[in-house]
Amino acid sequence: MQSAKQTFGIMDIPLSCSIFLEPALQRYAKNIVPLSRETKQFVHEWNIALVEILNSGRYDAFLGGVGQKILRGSGKSARFVSKCVESARSVPLHSLHYAIRFSESLRYLSNKIGTNKDVKFVDLGCGFSPMTPVMQTEYNLDNVYCIDIPEIIDVYTQVAERVSGRAPHSISWSDAKQMAISQRLDTIIAMGVLPYIDLDTQVSYLKFINYNFPNFLVEIKYNNNAATAGENVFDLQRLQRLRISVEHTETLETTLIRNSLRYLRKFMYAMPGKRYFLANDRSLFLSR
Repeated sequence: MQSAKQTFGIMDIPLSCSIFLEPALQRYAKNIVPLSRETKQFVHEWNIALVEILNSGRYDAFLGGVGQKILRGSGKSARFVSKCVESARSVPLHSLHYAIRFSESLRYLSNKIGTNKDVKFVDLGCGFSPMTPVMQTEYNLDNVYCIDIPEIIDVYTQVAERVSGRAPHSISWSDAKQMAISQRLDTIIAMGVLPYIDLDTQVSYLKFINYNFPNFLVEIKYNNNAATAGENVFDLQRLQRLRISVEHTETLETTLIRNSLRYLRKFMYAMPGKRYFLANDRSLFLSR
């Protein structure tokens, strides 16, 4: 008899990223950028609204077995999500990723806004992350945008309007490119999205971002061993050919070392028994 396989709908991974974020922010609080009580409360209210909207039945066609399981479990027990982050197979590791991505994005944008109140930013591959609405609400921003597929944006917009009374503007990547060229966008966040895109397309995205966005924070997957690297993962040789200009450094290699060590240090403190990521694919944050 074949064992049952977990099925994924297009909303399952975005749902898990948001739902598991809240307990991850608490569990890994000592390993991430400190967050305000208001931000944590926003995330809490966001997830309540997200679950209510997805439980309406209107989006069942876009939820697979994993998404349905998360919704059922969170409805039955207030402890379900926290228990998953504590001990459910790969969830502790993934949820740490979510917490780092979220807190690093807020830190980066807060620093940019601190020097320029007129920051105009877009979240590429926003999923169901509350990151952009958090920034929009905290700093009362108008020029904030998000990019994702229509089905995701439909839910995302409803949740944002319910929680904060307004939603970031939804645009396409084509729109974003034109806006960047005409200087109507100056900042882009791309966390957890590029590794789902083939390498050649990632390269085209990264080259455009480098030439046309003064400010960027992007996450890619990196492995210094090409033999063990995943399908959409960069090795050092390919990174060197990108010739991306990044902040406070003269070479991409310097940034790779600096950001990798900072990121890996967070993992080692949070999960001292999880050393396998040192020899396998790992996240690299490039910023300017």
